Amino acid sequence: METNLKAKVRENSGSAQSRRSRGEGNIPAVVYGLGMDPVSVEIDAREFTNALKTEAGSNVIFNLEIGKEKYTALAREIQKHVYRNEFLHVDFIQVDLSQTVDADVQVNFTGIPMGVKEEGGVVQTVNSTITITALPTNIPTSLDLDISELNVGDNLAAADVDLPEGVELANDEDDSILITITIPRAAVEEEEEIEGLEGEEVEGEEGAEGESSEETVEEESSDESGE
Repeated sequence: METNLKAKVRENSGSAQSRRSRGEGNIPAVVYGLGMDPVSVEIDAREFTNALKTEAGSNVIFNLEIGKEKYTALAREIQKHVYRNEFLHVDFIQVDLSQTVDADVQVNFTGIPMGVKEEGGVVQTVNSTITITALPTNIPTSLDLDISELNVGDNLAAADVDLPEGVELANDEDDSILITITIPRAAVEEEEEIEGLEGEEVEGEEGAEGESSEETVEEESSDESGE
């Protein structure tokens, strides 16, 4: 998906100018890539925020208009304030729509795992994005991964995600784990506690048997002495 966005060249840079720009409802940004010299610009915060709300999300293709120049770009680094809903800075990288690029895509986990329904396991999400390679116009909005067949101890990795035609993993050998089904920690601790108690009972029984044997030997020795 593509969207138009106007940008204005920033004559001055630095923290003071950036704060002033954000105070006026803009976001400091820089545009670079495909051999061009980096250009410091500022964009309208509201327009940029609305663009990210489209189906493409952060992978939306921007047609940047800077004066008389136009650039096709992707927002590759978006800095946000730690706790305020505010963008601090954006890096736009110019792209060629006929050349593939790397992009992070959200993975949606679908279904309820067997290990959750039948074994009381819990879903542990390790990572919910994968890095793919595709033409800018082919970058998927998101990808689905069915986890309904997973049992406790099972997991799925990046390579298990079905990719549409024209989309590949950025790293063919990417074996990073996305999701796993585990036993709740409370259940593990309870099992360990039960095993510990059983161990104590066994030791107690062995001790009692040992004492009985010693008492029998002592009694027999006393009887022989009496004779």
